[in-house]
Amino acid sequence: MSEPADLILHGGRVWTVDPERPEARAVAVRGDRFVAVGPEQEVLGLRGPATQVIELGDRLVLPGFIDAHTHFGNAAAWLFRVSLYEVGDAPLAIDKVAAAAQLVPEGLWITGGDLGAADAWVADRAGRPRPAPPAVDRSALDRAAPRHPVLLRRVDGAYVANSLALARARLGRRAPDPRGGGVDRDPATGEPTGLLFGRAGERMIELMPPASLEYLLVGARAALEDLRRVGITSIHDVARLPEISRTRVFHTDVERSATDLDIFRELQRRDQLTIRVYAFLTLAVWRDIVKSGIRPRSDDGLIRFGGLKAFVDGFLMEMPYADDPDYAGDFTFRFVDEETMAADIAGADRAGFDPVIHTIGDRAHRLLLDWYEAAVRANPSRDRRFRVIHAWYPSAREVQRIGTLGLIADVTPQHLANDVALVERRLGPERARTAHAWRSLLEAGARLDLVSDWPGSFNEQRATPLAPLENIALAVGREWHPEQALTVAEAIAAYTSTPAYASHEEHRKGSITEGKLADLVVLSRDILSLNAEEIRATEVDLTILGGRVIYRRTD
Repeated sequence: MSEPADLILHGGRVWTVDPERPEARAVAVRGDRFVAVGPEQEVLGLRGPATQVIELGDRLVLPGFIDAHTHFGNAAAWLFRVSLYEVGDAPLAIDKVAAAAQLVPEGLWITGGDLGAADAWVADRAGRPRPAPPAVDRSALDRAAPRHPVLLRRVDGAYVANSLALARARLGRRAPDPRGGGVDRDPATGEPTGLLFGRAGERMIELMPPASLEYLLVGARAALEDLRRVGITSIHDVARLPEISRTRVFHTDVERSATDLDIFRELQRRDQLTIRVYAFLTLAVWRDIVKSGIRPRSDDGLIRFGGLKAFVDGFLMEMPYADDPDYAGDFTFRFVDEETMAADIAGADRAGFDPVIHTIGDRAHRLLLDWYEAAVRANPSRDRRFRVIHAWYPSAREVQRIGTLGLIADVTPQHLANDVALVERRLGPERARTAHAWRSLLEAGARLDLVSDWPGSFNEQRATPLAPLENIALAVGREWHPEQALTVAEAIAAYTSTPAYASHEEHRKGSITEGKLADLVVLSRDILSLNAEEIRATEVDLTILGGRVIYRRTD
């Protein structure tokens, strides 16, 4: 008689993403693995006295979502920084500060920048005077966050602080204005209103403590909760090895987009890491990575290595933009010459690592594919999982080359949602036909990962949503060039089996298959039969990592 299961889910639809058995009615877990997938009666035969049994009803079970492009360290740091870029009125700004105060431990700083920026820049483009920034003051911030020091920066360069922040800076009724700065005061009482100018606000920033590891762990735990809540059980994260980064000089702030690997290591040491991590380390330091002893596809508990990240361009095109005949984009984030970039890709490939490269414009795609082809010609045959990150504007020729090379394209539906208002004007109708060409990439032979790029690469202005169901809805309900939309089943695979393949882990996760890791998500409805709006309204009821329930919806 078989040993009883620890967990059984039954009575709903189990969409396995396994072509050998696409659907089932029940699944059983023992330890951290699936031990049975099939009909209810058969799977329920593994029920024992201690088995946890979950009745699914009309719900849907999927493999745990895998987000194949994240910036976890930014999400951890941004817990303390309120995104105010698009906020145009004071009540919304106060609501966002109050929401942050519910997450940040008492006594720690809450900051935010660019209050009123979106409205100001719209006015700039239209040639109109900028509107006044939202009128946020000390008393409103005190009500929103009475137990946190708060400092917000407005788009006009002024700052607004609450009472606790002013107290920490010793800026009271009798305190003189700092040299080079000004403190706005109530004319009746002399008390600061919270509005600070010049050095008065800048000096307050200097009072804030450095972002120590322990400080970042506070944000990291909140970021893990965000991942659990939306059903994500694995991420492919842009990361850096601090022991290597400390010895290098980097040209730009690109390195800021990478998570300090010590965050994951420390969470794992404390048994608090509730996500599987495939770390993209930095391509430029691939020799140092090899010397450190890290090997491709090696594991350190829940942390795995194998991908190396780099940038080709900003928006580098073969021909000038349709709306700017004097500009054809630029390299933006790449500060090495083409020969060095090609050599790094070939060297990393020779060492067994897979390049994972940010690429936007059609010329950038051509260059990258040339470098990939050269590496394949120069090095011994192996099981490569080379990737193109973003794949916004490849030409029709490069779409076919991506497929011929069998590359994996990481695409973000939210990027299209942000880009759709500009893409036709920027590229013209002919080039725009192959922009964000998801279906064409699939038909050419590429594989697709749907990714979030969460929370954004460099600052809160570029924040992108995390929720897989939102990105699936965007991919399925695409209205601009709808012939490039995905089916629901394709979108699910792009969040499960394909990213597992991308990290050389298709043998152990990405589908609900006997023997694989028991990473699951239970959705409130069967999204396979829903439209985009209905998918967007679907809830994550349960998230399960290695057979353990790590999130349960309670509302």
